[in-house]
Amino acid sequence: MSSQRPTPFLLDVLISGARFFYLLWGGMLLTTLSLYNRLRPPPFLWKWPDVARFFLGSWGRGFCLGLGLVMAIAALLEVWTLVDKLLVRFLADSNREH
Repeated sequence: MSSQRPTPFLLDVLISGARFFYLLWGGMLLTTLSLYNRLRPPPFLWKWPDVARFFLGSWGRGFCLGLGLVMAIAALLEVWTLVDKLLVRFLADSNREH
């Protein structure tokens, strides 16, 4: 049996914070680009023109909009768990002092 050491608190908070900002930024960017019809497929995707045209059409914009909304909701869940970790840590420290 291998015993896993828990990750240090600061590293865990930094990783969660980075994941939150990545999800929030990506979700907002993808949602905004989809809503304002500013999606541009990367050049390597034009090797398959049907796939590139799919992302420029309404179905592709809808798919990207949905993906952006899912990322934004995941960012909310991530910040919820981050705040929960911080509160548990600091309230546990506060209870030890009393």
